[in-house]
Amino acid sequence: MSESPRVSTDFSSPVEETSLNQYTHLGGWGFLSLFFGTFALLALFGPTWWVCGGLGFLGCTLTTIHLNRQQPSTTVRVMAVTGLCLSLLAISYAPTQYYLREMAITQQSALFGTEWVKNILTGKPYRALAALTDPEIRLSEKQLKTYYLKTSKGLKELKQFENKSLVKCLLDLNGRARTNFYQTESVRIQGQDQIIASLFSVSYLETPLEKKTFFVRLVMKRTAASGTGQWSILRYRGGVRPRTGIYSKSKPRPGINSSASIQSGISFGL
Repeated sequence: MSESPRVSTDFSSPVEETSLNQYTHLGGWGFLSLFFGTFALLALFGPTWWVCGGLGFLGCTLTTIHLNRQQPSTTVRVMAVTGLCLSLLAISYAPTQYYLREMAITQQSALFGTEWVKNILTGKPYRALAALTDPEIRLSEKQLKTYYLKTSKGLKELKQFENKSLVKCLLDLNGRARTNFYQTESVRIQGQDQIIASLFSVSYLETPLEKKTFFVRLVMKRTAASGTGQWSILRYRGGVRPRTGIYSKSKPRPGINSSASIQSGISFGL
């Protein structure tokens, strides 16, 4: 008895197998583009990581160019475009957000420093002294006046502060001077804090026809531990020369004639 012929159950054709292999191969390129796009998001962590954004964008671009030559499926194409968009977002948003934040911090430091000098010029040195303390333990406005003007310990600290050369100089001007922000010299990161060194000009009329100017350098710290920026003064120094600008080449003035304490020269500060 003869055996019946076997019927083949394999309905796949060589063309279908080739298409499946090609889809699997191109799908790997789509996942690679997503990987590069995700890798580029590391740029959001700061300038040190910006190179990751550039490498991710380059990888996504090359992957997309390769896939466009292979005519991939819609799914693979969407994966490639998604990765490319992620890398574009990273390399555009990361530096923009960084520089805008740095600009905002610089503006805040300018306002804080100007107010610090102005408090001394207007006869409120206790406010300037309070700015030297940690913001977390700093007294309120009402408590400041009570502590520095009505307690023996506070009066002693205030007197020592007023005897500093720069502070004494500014107080002796007796409200005749104006202070303005001049320039930011440096901004650096220290943990979660920002350290900003800025220069402020102090101008006054020596005579009705003669205007004199000297500069005060403040090193300020912005503490972000509590979630909102809080400012304090780390160091201060007067009679300094700007490092850049039109005043950088001029010689510092030897002093201001309104007070004997100012005659000692330009090296005021701690």
